[in-house]
Amino acid sequence: MSFREPAARYLTYSVYPSVILGCIGIFFGLLNLNAGLLTSSYVAVFLGAFLVIAFELLTPHQLTWRPKPSDIIDDGLFMLAVQVLLPRALSFLVAYYVLTSFTAHSWVFGLWPNAWNIGLQVGLMVLIADFFRYWLHRWMHESQRLWKFHAVHHSPKKLYWLNVGRFHPVDKTLQFFLDALPFIILGVGEDVLALYFVFYSINGFFQHCNIQLQLGPLNYLISGPQLHRWHHSRISKEANSNYGNNIIVWDLVFGTYFFPKSRRVEELGLLNRDYPLDFRAQMRTPFSGSIDRSKLPLRSTAESIINGLFNLRMRLLRHRLYQPFIDNSKNTQDTQLTTLRRILTNNAGTEFGRQHHFDSIKSHEDYVKNVPVHEYEDLRPFIEKQDATRASILTTKPVVMYNQTSGTTGRPKYIPVLQETLDSLKDTQNLFTFLQYQYCPEAYAGRILGMASPDIEDHLESGTPVGSASGHVYKSMPRLAQRKFVVPNMVFSIQDYETKYLVICRLALAHNDITLLASPNPSTFHKLLELTNDNKEALIADIATGTCRFLGEVDARTRATIQRRLHRNPKRARALESIATKNDRISFAAAWPYLKLVTTWTGGSCGISLDSIRPDLPPDIQVADLGYLSSEFRGTVTIDTETNGGVPTIDENFFEFVRKSEWEEERPSFLPLHQLEYGEAYYVFVTTPAGLYRYNMNDIVTVGGKFFTTPTLLFSQKGKGITNVTGEKLYESQLIDAMNATKSHFEIDLRFYQALADDAEMKYRIYVEVATEQRIDTKAVGEYVDGQFRDANMEYKSKRASGRLGPLEMVQLQPGTGEAYKLHYLAAGQRESQFKPVILQHTKDFSFDISAHRMS
Repeated sequence: MSFREPAARYLTYSVYPSVILGCIGIFFGLLNLNAGLLTSSYVAVFLGAFLVIAFELLTPHQLTWRPKPSDIIDDGLFMLAVQVLLPRALSFLVAYYVLTSFTAHSWVFGLWPNAWNIGLQVGLMVLIADFFRYWLHRWMHESQRLWKFHAVHHSPKKLYWLNVGRFHPVDKTLQFFLDALPFIILGVGEDVLALYFVFYSINGFFQHCNIQLQLGPLNYLISGPQLHRWHHSRISKEANSNYGNNIIVWDLVFGTYFFPKSRRVEELGLLNRDYPLDFRAQMRTPFSGSIDRSKLPLRSTAESIINGLFNLRMRLLRHRLYQPFIDNSKNTQDTQLTTLRRILTNNAGTEFGRQHHFDSIKSHEDYVKNVPVHEYEDLRPFIEKQDATRASILTTKPVVMYNQTSGTTGRPKYIPVLQETLDSLKDTQNLFTFLQYQYCPEAYAGRILGMASPDIEDHLESGTPVGSASGHVYKSMPRLAQRKFVVPNMVFSIQDYETKYLVICRLALAHNDITLLASPNPSTFHKLLELTNDNKEALIADIATGTCRFLGEVDARTRATIQRRLHRNPKRARALESIATKNDRISFAAAWPYLKLVTTWTGGSCGISLDSIRPDLPPDIQVADLGYLSSEFRGTVTIDTETNGGVPTIDENFFEFVRKSEWEEERPSFLPLHQLEYGEAYYVFVTTPAGLYRYNMNDIVTVGGKFFTTPTLLFSQKGKGITNVTGEKLYESQLIDAMNATKSHFEIDLRFYQALADDAEMKYRIYVEVATEQRIDTKAVGEYVDGQFRDANMEYKSKRASGRLGPLEMVQLQPGTGEAYKLHYLAAGQRESQFKPVILQHTKDFSFDISAHRMS
């Protein structure tokens, strides 16, 4: 064994007590030489700092903990601003006024034992001060709000003497009130305060020091480096210990002492490895959400205020909307019956209400007997008559607008919207926002890219607006919420689809702090990504110069609104250019690294589209289902983000259900909501305040669980005769009309045809078998059918125009395929007398290998 080994071992045990005692000795020595308290204190502290630095260089605990010049600069700023200047300012401002107010209570100054020996007085002061500092420190760790300030102290990934001073000013101010100030008020002598300052400072340097040392038995008295390193562990359960400031006694008393001697602390810092470390940034980090745990953008002062007000709004929504939502969900049956009676009572005097004896209906059974199930075409005459006459035909309350959607014929459906409808939609959207915020608050820390339909697209001859109620809700959001959205409502009214989405790309790409992405259908994300990469050079150039070259055909008012949001941003342009160069494309994950949450439909065909976009999203992205939502009504509010189950809007609409098998076999038994069974699939029939009575949604939902007594629902798919890939809702009747027109136009005799909606490729594929062996021009026939669909279905036309729905593909089949198709399903158990081919289906639901029968 060399001479250096025992010497080094001795040094590890002797450094701490020798430096502490030596510096205290220097303090007293200078006092005896009449150097004065200030000089004696600072000389002792500076000497202690010098010795700690020297031993860090001589015997480092970890070489990787040695500071970089940037570390020293930032920690030096903290030491000067927070540890030197701030306490002096607080002592001058606060202590002066406090002492002035205590002049009438001079008895307070007699409480401190000034007659004791100075060492005993300092010991008492350490014991008392550490008691209060222990609880303050522990509170800082256990309070989510205070932790954001204290996280600044835990942010370094290495410990060395100077970063002992890394505290946020708010944290340091709270320490002052429980540390120096009480003892100033009690009249503690200046010499005692000075000696406390010497011990406090030098022990602090040691707590953070990068020195190889051992405190031995002192680890049960002093809060030194061996214990404090565990307090800075990146593992929360290890860091939530050893709260002592100078001594560790109170941790032993209250059970928070932690000192595993068999291992070293492995990693220091916070959960977010990208937490900013520079001085200026850390003044803002406490106001930037949960940035200590998650990668989030830094917020400006104005943005922090907006986020603070937004958080306050969420607290108010808890009381105004969430608590009643819970109360209703505990009484499903009563709530639904109350809702039905309210709708019927309000509309009993209407023409429809009188015809169906609303005033005599007292129960669900009465309702089933008096009112038949309705399709839209059954209600169209009432809707048109009410719009033309303004009389109470379907509803007592007036219609303020119509939601427009495609119908089974070429004529669009106009769904009545009352002011009550809009108010309810606002409330359910606010409730949904609150629930998302509860699930993923980080999603609201930055900006939001939300997609909506135009609030007004047209007017009927009567002057009633036609558009989207959800677009109206988007437009009428509070200004506080609108400040967080990157796309103004007017953009969604741009007529040219390509222009509209290019403008959205331009506005969104200018920001790197988008944390929430929202669109009803994930196919929209595909469109945005495609346009971004096809036009990345132009988009990046416009961001650099603060322009937008895509506004040529946009009306002046919309152009002016967009231009107000355009600003020169060369730095952002360079960042996007670097992303594009490095990866040869721009992904959502690269463009928006802080993205936390995607809100969209996840069920049915949308799930396939969503899965295909996931590689372009951050790997840890959260996804929340938008819920069961249609042009007719909002059916559910998503409550379970793990299963995406939604609670039906039971205090707004009345629900009925029929088991899937019973409806398709035409032997329906209508069930109220509270009678549904877990795991079963049902067709949905809804009654809304806006005049849809026992309306057949032709939607299939599955019961996923319960929220208190209320079953939760998940949308499965459209019912028989309807497919939906990107929101187009193509009807079997539209397919039949299109194929009949095709037969006539091309003079071909179709023996069999089958249309399949391909959710993966987001397109339709139609297989046709002709009566003879003649070859058809599949390209020309496909384009013709595609045109028929566009003419008959406005949403199909919209999705094709925007590129979200791919070109229709026509495939000719070999003769005899139709018979083979029939034999396949007869072999599977269908009776020949009941066999009816479902000519419009999703590919995933189609079991016959039709591709094997392609004509070569």
